Parts: sequence; C-alpha cells; structure tokens
Amino acid sequence: MASDTAIKNIFNQFNEAFKRLKEAIADETTSELKRDAVIKRFEFTYELLWKMLKRIATKEKLEAFSPKSSFQAAFQLGLIENEGLFIDIIDARNKTSHVYSEMTADEIYSFICDHVIVAFDKVNEKIKGKYELS
Repeated sequence: MASDTAIKNIFNQFNEAFKRLKEAIADETTSELKRDAVIKRFEFTYELLWKMLKRIATKEKLEAFSPKSSFQAAFQLGLIENEGLFIDIIDARNKTSHVYSEMTADEIYSFICDHVIVAFDKVNEKIKGKYELS
C-alpha cells in the first residue's frame, strides 16, 4: 500500500514539474524551442501525475497499473471531472513519443496550453484538498 509519505513526496515532485511547465508556457517568446520545451515538460509532468494517481488509487484500494487505469480510478475517487479529457491527454502523451511532425507538435502544444494546464490544475487542487497536502 502506498504510504502517505510516498504520496506527499510524489505530490511535491508533481507540483515542481507542473510549476516548470506553467513557467515554460508563460515565457513570452514564440519559437520551436519553446514549443518543444513545453512538450518535454508536459511529458514529465504527466508521468508524475499518473504515478501519483496510481499511488492514491492503491491507498484507496483501487487497482491502477497504467495511466488509463490510474485516471479511471481518479475519476471514481472524484479527483478528475472529465475522464474523456484525460483519455485525450493520454493520446497526446503517446503522440509525443511515437509520432513527430511539426504539425503534430503544434497541435500538442496548443492542446497543452488550452486544456492540459486547466485539467492538471483542477486535479492538483482536488488532491491537495482531499489529502490535505500543500
């Protein structure tokens, strides 16, 4: 079973990564380098999020072995409002690893800026409140 300390540690790591992702998006420059940095920071923030949700699911006695099952468990726990959006986030993450084109990178960048940041912020706030983390 995941300990509260393990959840707190990964929560802190996630928050640091999420902060860095938001900083990259807030940078006022417009370039391929910025786009690529945002996508890379999204990748490691995403990885920390699903692994944190996996630990929370385990603590709550739910099975979670993959990003999809971790997001489904988080939906069951009320930590995620829109399960479909998180399926789209999984797809975006998978595209960053397996397909690369300028058009795909631009689409993923826009998706991160328009949808992922808000979704990650909401789940972060729910976890913070439910598990009394800061």
